[in-house]
Amino acid sequence: MDLDSLWPWRGAALGLVAALAWAGLLRLLRRPDLAALGAGIGLAAGVVLTLGGVAASPRQLPERLALLLLGGVALGLLLALAGGEGRRGLLIGLGAGAGVLAGAWWVGGAPLALPDLQRATVTLLGLAVLFAALLPVLTGPWQAAAAAALLLAGLWMTAPVGPWLVLAAVALGAALGAAVAGPAWPVAARLPVALGLGVLIAGPVLARGGAADWTAAAGPVAALWVVPVLVERIPGIGGRILSWIIAGGLPLVFTWLQSRAP
Repeated sequence: MDLDSLWPWRGAALGLVAALAWAGLLRLLRRPDLAALGAGIGLAAGVVLTLGGVAASPRQLPERLALLLLGGVALGLLLALAGGEGRRGLLIGLGAGAGVLAGAWWVGGAPLALPDLQRATVTLLGLAVLFAALLPVLTGPWQAAAAAALLLAGLWMTAPVGPWLVLAAVALGAALGAAVAGPAWPVAARLPVALGLGVLIAGPVLARGGAADWTAAAGPVAALWVVPVLVERIPGIGGRILSWIIAGGLPLVFTWLQSRAP
């Protein structure tokens, strides 16, 4: 291994550093609500570096990710500044919902004509459901890091064409860097991460859609939803570890088997 082989992974390093810098600085300034946005900011920075910039007219799915994340961070920042109590809490919920729908529309090709909308209906609904499903369970940096690590392992097994593996490493680095902000994320901080991680999960499925792509995509989502349920029934640290092995490990086993099927 030489430095040239590490060069494509520089986005992951930037994601870690940018998230750590933002989260650490805002925590020192006693703004934990804004510090939690470090994961989204690190993810956006790493993605932009990995893709070589922001495409003004993206044609391929990965190219849509940079503008999606920048928009998600901007909306998350506005929602964080709005606060989270009373009517403002309702405003944040509506804003997050609008971000989910807008993100699904953008990733689904940004169709404007009615025939295009009709053809893309299944994709748009699937993306919206995926983003909405990730939003309530990405409650903190460790959940996001675990989901990104499971996705990274699944993508390593399936080897999809494109920058998906490197982008998953960016997501992992950004989540780890944002851990200094604290263990809990408000909805505003979850939004850009849910959008970005959702695209990374769905991307290989939309591009190729093989059985191994589906099981690799199912792993992070299943783990985020199933682990809390299992932890309630299997208490203690051992129960938590076992829960992640069951919920996160089984999809990886199926992914490994599918990726080596003739």
